[in-house]
Amino acid sequence: MKFKQQLVILGLVVSANAIGGSIDYLSQQDAEYLAHPAMVGKIGVSGAYYNPAGTVWLEDGTYIQVNNQTHLKEYSMQHGDYKFKSDKASPVVPSVQIVRKKGDTAFFFHAGAIAGGGSVAYSGGIATFPQIVSGNPIFEAIGAKYTGGSTIHGKSYYVALQGGVARKFTDAWSGAVGIRLVDAERKFKGEGNFEYNSFGFLGSGKAKFDIDSERTAFGVAGIFGLNYHPNDRFNLGMRYETETILDFDNKEHNLKNGFRNSTGNQMIGDAFYNAIIKDPAIKQWMSEGSGKRNLPAMAAIGASYKATEKLTLLASGNYYFIKETSDELGNFDHYDNGYEVAVGLDYQLDEKWTLMAGYQYTDTGANEKTYTDTDYVLDANMYSTGVKYKYSEQLELMATYSYVDYKNDKNLKNIKYSKHVDAFGLGMIYKF
Repeated sequence: MKFKQQLVILGLVVSANAIGGSIDYLSQQDAEYLAHPAMVGKIGVSGAYYNPAGTVWLEDGTYIQVNNQTHLKEYSMQHGDYKFKSDKASPVVPSVQIVRKKGDTAFFFHAGAIAGGGSVAYSGGIATFPQIVSGNPIFEAIGAKYTGGSTIHGKSYYVALQGGVARKFTDAWSGAVGIRLVDAERKFKGEGNFEYNSFGFLGSGKAKFDIDSERTAFGVAGIFGLNYHPNDRFNLGMRYETETILDFDNKEHNLKNGFRNSTGNQMIGDAFYNAIIKDPAIKQWMSEGSGKRNLPAMAAIGASYKATEKLTLLASGNYYFIKETSDELGNFDHYDNGYEVAVGLDYQLDEKWTLMAGYQYTDTGANEKTYTDTDYVLDANMYSTGVKYKYSEQLELMATYSYVDYKNDKNLKNIKYSKHVDAFGLGMIYKF
């Protein structure tokens, strides 16, 4: 049985959006993250992902946390007078954590979308289409122009199962080891239409960009954690994840034949094809784009401090080793290493209700040399809040919200990119 089919049995139908993280990573692995993203130093069931070594400091018992996130998102790109927008929502982004704690040992499990950019649908095409004929002397000579196209559909998600064991070393220190299995899929499908009129022996006609590309890979990563818990007020969590080797296989076969068949003139069709596949936005989706695009190794550290009986302060940071990551396709060229810094707080109103709030800044390591229509990650400020309700000793419920304010930017070809996301989370924690 395929790995993705096993996830369907678990009810994990994933369509994720890159809110936090760097390159392909997604930091938002449960609903609580959307209330305060400084999660690495917390002791809780969410530690099955954020702080696995901290799970041994829970009370004895079996815990399950079920989450869903809903992302309302708007992405846009613009070149000259051409503007393309995707406002496709991701209504169901589920994840689950399970922890079994007894004595000095805890077993932890997490399932969700570890990486990817989610689903998008750009009406009429992407900005690369008008840009590819703008300023190109060959296309100027034959009077080529972009005339519109179908909705361009893109999807990028990496579903993951991870689990491991945590153990106390001393009265203050604990450690954890785990493994993660990743099934990655990236899709790009759609059409774009061009016209040309050479007023000469080449005549006039139309050309069609027609692509249906699917890239898939499977990878494994190691997870290591440490936790320092000297007293009931302070906790320090640490996590390291190894680089995940993802050797993608690309199955695209349509684009070249599409240009030749639509023009009826092989020379014109080849001219369009040879020009457009050199663009970084398209090159990686061709059959020649098979190869490694690994997830980088990353390190995280965070702390929680109970300042008063009601107030707990949180801080954490993630660091992504992008420059050391294997990438045979050149997608990560010109990137710097990325990082995130986050702060947050829990304020307990009474025995039932807890207010949560937080902020995160994300530096993705990207810049104008890295942005393409099919692969742009923008720096962002994230503002978060939420509430947690303790229904009983066994059951807790939470509702959370984040607004992600991305920094608009453009690439070297003067294509402008922008995003904004509203994310809503619902979570339930049950102790057996």
